[in-house]
Amino acid sequence: MKKTIILWGLLVFLTACANKEVLLPEANVTVVEKVDNWSPVYLFFVQKGKDTLADLNRKNTITSTNYIFNIDKRLPMRLVVPEVTLVLQKKEASPHKSEVAQNYFSYSDTTARRLAFLNVQRVKFVKGKCPKGLVVNVSKAGSVRILEQSVAMEDVPTFLAQLPSDKPIQPQFQFDGDMTYGAYMKFRIAVQQWAIPSMGVHWFSEDWFE
Repeated sequence: MKKTIILWGLLVFLTACANKEVLLPEANVTVVEKVDNWSPVYLFFVQKGKDTLADLNRKNTITSTNYIFNIDKRLPMRLVVPEVTLVLQKKEASPHKSEVAQNYFSYSDTTARRLAFLNVQRVKFVKGKCPKGLVVNVSKAGSVRILEQSVAMEDVPTFLAQLPSDKPIQPQFQFDGDMTYGAYMKFRIAVQQWAIPSMGVHWFSEDWFE
């Protein structure tokens, strides 16, 4: 199922049902340019008094298609993760699901001035403390700690590549639950650009949120 997406300005706003708007994350690179045969999932930012709420709309989803999640960048990940997990569980449980359909997060490439996508099919979202493995801890502000050492974001690939290991490195990412979705996507898009031979070409990731 294909939908028409209306973009305003530098692809910052995505207009959805009932004239609600999703303020998209932004980056200066396109990871995936085009997705065919897709259904939209919207997660809106809502404020009621002092409370921030995530308003989910998945009415037009068809489980046999690719899913594109359009999530407001202001939402904290502690609200995003349960909603995304719920949608994916329902998709997985459907008798009409496709074995080849993928899941994507949308964002705005402000350099190319277009909507772009990040494939999250191989990412598992988990709430709670990451129990074991090589943990990359990411704070609300985006600062990184690995093996009790502070590591600059731009130095993370080099740090991981230099770790002694006789097996492919498969880091687990532990994020502060109060990190915004916009900050999470900035980090995740950067990870997508890493070229670390010891991590392999395709690697599964578990993203944990406290």
